[in-house]
Parts: sequence; C-alpha cells; structure tokens
Amino acid sequence: MSRFENQTFVITGGSSGIGLYTALGIAGEGGRVLVTGTNSDKLKAAEAAHPNIHSLINDAADFADADKLAEAAKHLFGNIDGVFLNAGMGSGAPLGQITPELFHSLMNLNVGGVLFGAQALAPLVKDGGALLITSSAAKDKGMAGAAVYSATKGAVRSMTKALARELAPRNIRVNTLTPGPIATPFFERLGRPPEMLEKITNHIKATNPLGRMGTPEEAAAVAMFLLSGQASFVTGADYAVDGGEAQL
Repeated sequence: MSRFENQTFVITGGSSGIGLYTALGIAGEGGRVLVTGTNSDKLKAAEAAHPNIHSLINDAADFADADKLAEAAKHLFGNIDGVFLNAGMGSGAPLGQITPELFHSLMNLNVGGVLFGAQALAPLVKDGGALLITSSAAKDKGMAGAAVYSATKGAVRSMTKALARELAPRNIRVNTLTPGPIATPFFERLGRPPEMLEKITNHIKATNPLGRMGTPEEAAAVAMFLLSGQASFVTGADYAVDGGEAQL
C-alpha cells in the first residue's frame, strides 16, 4: 500500500523519535518529506536513511524561522499535502522553582512554534490536505512538576480545534496526536541521571494499563493515518497513543 505516492509533507522535529519514524513511513510509501530540527548530525542521518527525505536546520522556537521554513518548503515542493508540527520539548520544575526562562522556553517552542508554524505553512497546504499537531498525555493527567509543560500541551489541543474550524472551508483537516509513554530520546533529554530514568521507566511500565512503553513506530502509525486520505472525515480530533495511560 502506497498511501503517500507523489505527495509531499513537512515534519518539524523530524530528526528523531516519532517525527523521524513518521517521515520514514511516509517516504517508504512513496511520499517526499522535509524534516526539520536543530541538530545537524541527526538531520544528516535522517536524509541518509531514505532518498525521499530532505532536511533543514530550523528552530521552531524562533518565530522568524517559520517563514524561512515555508520558503524552503515552497522552493522544494511547491504546495504540500500535509504538515506534522511535532517539534517540542519536555522539561519541568516543582512550584517554587519555576523560572521565567523555563516558562518562556517551553511556551515559545511548544506553543509558539506550533502557532507560527501553522500560520506560515497552512497557505502552502493543498485544499483537502492535513495538519497534525503533537500534544501529550500530560494535558490530561495531573503530573507533579509539569505545570508549565502540561499547560503547553493543553494549549495546542485547544489550538487544534480552533484551526480545524478555521481551515474547514478549505477541507484541510487538523488533528492532534497525543502520545503517552513512548520510548524515544524525550526522556533522555530531561537531564535526569540514568538511575533515575530507569526508575521512571520502570514505574511507567508498572502503572500503564498495557504494562509497557510504546514504540515510536506505534505512534508514527497513527500519525500516518491522520495525515493520509484514510482519515478524510476526521478533523478536530485527539488521538491518544498511550496504552490507556490517560484513558483508563
């Protein structure tokens, strides 16, 4: 099955994890993908992984970079079939230790990056295309030390519904992918010691209804569905890929 034959996509935060596996899946089904990130080595590796993958150093937290991304996508593809706004970061601090720097770094990337990315790229999306935004199960669960992060992911879920309504006249579908505990570099980037990360992952496995971490391939499979024509009557929706973490 080649759901993406002769189609083109942009994936922000596409050099690792869910974004990369989604890019690989789309490329494997005949699509061409422009992935972005800030790590040149990871971007080169993504390009080397499949000839249909192109890369661009682009910082979603820098709002001016959204227009640069749109220019690059237009130069490379012309109009595009879909956008996966996946760039984001996870970090936190307990109440009393939240700094303005933490607040602005999370808000700028997780919320501003999505908003200005959608604003710059939506004009390039073909009528009948798709936008997909990555949220998090943190928006649905009370997590100590994650007040700001949870707020950013709740914000993009609300933003998704507004954008879905706004772009409906063009038949552009806008949906949210909400991963739970997925085994990606996300946890490593939290900066916790290895022994603490092991405790965290063991706790997640013990408490998750399905008793394990998810894989980036599993999350990417749902992302690909939502970006494909198979989801032609799905918009404004929130698809959880969390093993029941926030559902049960």
